[in-house]
Amino acid sequence: MGRGSGQILYCVSFYSGKLILEEKVSLLAAVDWWRTPVIQRDDVFVPHIKTTDGPNGARGESYVSGIKAACFPCGTSLGASFDRDLLYRSGKEIAKEAKTKAANVLLAPTLNVIRSPRGGRNYETYSEDPVALGLLSAAFINGCQSEGIAATPKHFVANDTENNRKILSAEIDEQTLREIYMLPFQLLMKWSKPWCLMTSYNRVNGTYVSDDSRLVNGVVRQEWGFDGLVVSDWMGVYSTADSVNAGVDVDLPGPTQWRGGKLLQAIQDGKVSEETIDSCARRVLELAKRLGRFESPEEPPEVALQNPERDQFIREAGAQGMVLLKNENSILPLPEKATVALVGHHAFNAALGGGGSARVDSIRAVSPVEGLKEAGFNVIEAPGVPVFGALPHADPAIIYTSDTKAQTPEPVKLEWFNGHSIGQNLVHEETKALPEYMIKEKWPSYLSAEYCTRLSFAIRPTTTGEHILSIISTGPAVCYINGEKAFTRAQETDLRPESFYFFKSQLERRFTYPMQANQLYTLTLESWNTDPALLASPSLSGRLFQGSALRFHEAIDIPQRIETACTAASTAQYALVCIGTTPEIESEGFDRTSFALAPQQYDQILAVARANPNTIVANFSGSPVDLTPFIENVPALVQAWFPGQEAGHSLALVLSGKTNPSGRLPFSWPRRDEDNPSFGNFPCDEDNIVRYAEGLDVGYRFYDREETPAPLFAFGFGLSYETRFEVLDIRVSSAGNKVSSALSAADDTLEITCSVHNHGSRPGATVLQYYVSFPGNIPQTKNSVNRKRPLKELKEFQKVHIEAGASRTVSITLDKYAVSYYNADTQCWQADAGEYTVSVAGSVDEIWGVVEVEVSKRFTWSGL
Repeated sequence: MGRGSGQILYCVSFYSGKLILEEKVSLLAAVDWWRTPVIQRDDVFVPHIKTTDGPNGARGESYVSGIKAACFPCGTSLGASFDRDLLYRSGKEIAKEAKTKAANVLLAPTLNVIRSPRGGRNYETYSEDPVALGLLSAAFINGCQSEGIAATPKHFVANDTENNRKILSAEIDEQTLREIYMLPFQLLMKWSKPWCLMTSYNRVNGTYVSDDSRLVNGVVRQEWGFDGLVVSDWMGVYSTADSVNAGVDVDLPGPTQWRGGKLLQAIQDGKVSEETIDSCARRVLELAKRLGRFESPEEPPEVALQNPERDQFIREAGAQGMVLLKNENSILPLPEKATVALVGHHAFNAALGGGGSARVDSIRAVSPVEGLKEAGFNVIEAPGVPVFGALPHADPAIIYTSDTKAQTPEPVKLEWFNGHSIGQNLVHEETKALPEYMIKEKWPSYLSAEYCTRLSFAIRPTTTGEHILSIISTGPAVCYINGEKAFTRAQETDLRPESFYFFKSQLERRFTYPMQANQLYTLTLESWNTDPALLASPSLSGRLFQGSALRFHEAIDIPQRIETACTAASTAQYALVCIGTTPEIESEGFDRTSFALAPQQYDQILAVARANPNTIVANFSGSPVDLTPFIENVPALVQAWFPGQEAGHSLALVLSGKTNPSGRLPFSWPRRDEDNPSFGNFPCDEDNIVRYAEGLDVGYRFYDREETPAPLFAFGFGLSYETRFEVLDIRVSSAGNKVSSALSAADDTLEITCSVHNHGSRPGATVLQYYVSFPGNIPQTKNSVNRKRPLKELKEFQKVHIEAGASRTVSITLDKYAVSYYNADTQCWQADAGEYTVSVAGSVDEIWGVVEVEVSKRFTWSGL
């Protein structure tokens, strides 16, 4: 159970024996968006536990408090580092951030498999490979929990697509489920001891995971020995008795719709036993004790701390994840003080992350323009074509107060009225930096269910034209400009609980309005609550993040913007075009509809490349995008991911050569969406079924076969500056006191040792990747669906830093996981006798050397 387990058991036994049934049941659901209940009476006291999102940083209650947080590199950025030490430090630093938000449980890491390049939540997770996912997640968890903050690996299991995630069923055969989608969770259970686990929204083979006792109680608790707390995803419980009996301890968030009185009735009806309730409640108490909540039950206010050491770590971590994909004629690194034309939306806007629950209201945001300037480069600025899903907010530089026409940090006035009459029964007034509000985590105490609001501010556009505005609202809304009605937005009828959070581009209604440069215009948005009849409909059941926003963008002349960018590029030594996605294009809640970027981004790259042959492209996205329209037309390409709040500094480190790029692709990068193995079975079909028809052939396991299309860039690929690595003297030895160098039992291990030499002129790092190929005599079993084993599979990896001209000896250990497959007939893991080939590689298609290892006799195993 971990440190102080005896004390924890004593405390839990003492308190659980004193709690009455109603109190135990109350512990099995949150009371608000983030907290479990407090129980206090007589000599009984149970403190609450507070949770916080998430993988990119500990956000806290920023939607209510307005307190900002540090924004860390996204999951695929960290995954590209293949660096366990970096993941450990990331977990540790984000846990420290959780403490500043008075949170005890961090809802991270995300370790769902990147099955399709269009997966909306790909950016949150680490890899397409289950071993990379499991080992990197374990490192993150160990770092997080070293600070006394509980980690919550998520989302168990097969939450690999976002469209219709709450109703779809992932249809997966048992061997694939075990070897690809459950294996990351199995490995993190072996190499870390998470204190919490989160179930997924979806069904697997027809049954909701949160209702599936076989998966939760059977596999997670009994087979893997997990003794921590299992929580649901937010609004991811769909039953009363089934979810509790399955082993889901806590229904999140609150107030609950499924437990409380319904659970007490289920107990009375004999559908749930009191012993089951005792077990669930005991695990809540155990976590509270483990977190030190009984000793320190207070919840201090959330704070946003300035921390230069943390910021420096984020800067370096973002650089460590960047992948150099192309570097013809060694155009990079850039010379000191070079003149660089920076072009594109992403050059002026830090790519902080994707959308959804991982989004952080960042305490800092360093753009590439700012980063390169601070690094000493001479920067010529050209904004280029805009990139957005929903229209962005107006530039703060042109926003003024509506009354005094002054510029302030919060120029927007927001008034709240109870009832339906704007201007009557004012109950609250506040100012905001931007014209938007959302009621998410807590309904304001002053506000009735029937309410209306008024947002007021002024703008001074810098150009003349038919400028673009948009209303985004969950209720009816009307925009006035200089007191005249300009646009009416009717009540949206196609609503989901998270529509305002995830689906702003679907809620948005745009209109244009003629404006003159440098003139002030007063904008007012009046909006009303969502129609109560809609709110009560089955699709919402009373749960909806209500909100409204008024957005603005000056008229966009795409040809003129590209021409201006080309002029800037023609006068510079180098051009850097920054492209990518945004949080409203790549997000939780929905999958991308296209593999391609907006056509204007491609047009801009090609035009700039014609104007300056020294054109470098930096792509900011968490997932693969189509690079084929320009990849042959530019000499250099950097995959920069969503590197977090220090984005510009991280990019400057790589482009200047102060950081020698060492990131490697954690997934295969296809040439076309149609080439990927899940195409045709992603996302769900009209029956809300996702068929995992590719079986084990996920990512590189598919592309590795001769008959399949070659990817644009292979799994594990990445370049560096002026390094050349060579692997020599690969040898196998027994580990521990074992005499034989063959594996013959589940407890056996082998050590693979090699010498790595850097023949280059710069110090640098590489990722040694160890792939195992099974013998050709693996038998077909009844439930193996007539599949062939992948040609090779990643079983271990090691990040190695080597000075120029130097060598290092590197050793890794292989165990039963490296030679085992899941036998669905016998329901256990199995290793067959034979010779297995271990390939030491720089990527899945760059093999540096091989060695044979032997399994001397067949063995089977289960558990960890």
